[in-house]
Amino acid sequence: MPSIAHEAAVELLRRNPQLAAALLASAGVPVPAEASAALADSNLSVPEPTELRADVVTVHEGPGRKIVIVTEVQKDPPDGDKRRAWIAYLALAQVEHKCDAALVVIALRERTARASGRPIPTGHPGFVLTPIVIGPDTTPPPDGPSGGQVSAELAVLAVLTGALDLGDADTRRLVLQAIARLDAGRREIYTRLIRATASAAVRRALEELMATVFRDEFIDGLLDQGRAEGRAEGRAAGEATMLLRVLAVRGFTVPDDIRQRVQSCADLAQLEAWGDRAVTAESIDEIFTA
Repeated sequence: MPSIAHEAAVELLRRNPQLAAALLASAGVPVPAEASAALADSNLSVPEPTELRADVVTVHEGPGRKIVIVTEVQKDPPDGDKRRAWIAYLALAQVEHKCDAALVVIALRERTARASGRPIPTGHPGFVLTPIVIGPDTTPPPDGPSGGQVSAELAVLAVLTGALDLGDADTRRLVLQAIARLDAGRREIYTRLIRATASAAVRRALEELMATVFRDEFIDGLLDQGRAEGRAEGRAAGEATMLLRVLAVRGFTVPDDIRQRVQSCADLAQLEAWGDRAVTAESIDEIFTA
């Protein structure tokens, strides 16, 4: 079952495909200068019983060069089947897009990073795939040379991989400052992703910063949506939508009566309490039973 952090990392790549190029460049693999970036179909299956679906596939094309990047997000160490599938992903992406292909693995834990980076022998002489791994120790800093137009995504990604610790006050400011520059849509989504993966104490600290230091930037975002006079109904609807999304990502089947209960709830405190439980709960009953 995909975790919240897994889906959050995938969402960053889908929202800004240039992030894949920045991650690849951080490993020393050249990407076409001033290349455009576009999402491609991540279903790399061929007409065979086994489906091969990567997390994100992006195509980067610039003057004189084109490259397709297959990006996988791993919470846990990959098993043998997954590692063999990575070889197939690259081969099929290369055939589909008629260009070079590279594999980037975003590892959400240190032990996952170590396991993901091990060379994958194919049996063919000289053909050994060594994945490019972005983990706690290798996530590019948002203010580094790989930042630029993906600095906000790098900031959120660094939180997901553990490269940045939101328990630190300066780090919280750094991350919110990076997100604050975005358009309202991405700002709200990224704020929700961070809140969904953070501890209750960190969420409170972030909300305090949003309500004070970054109030102007986040007035239309997650925190202040609905706290201003006359907007409580919009905030409740947004919280309900996010809660249902979290439940779907975690693989829960939501009964119609529970869905109706969530969508009709106007109590922000209750919605947030359900949301907090949804991050770690093992069952629907655990979330909605007082």
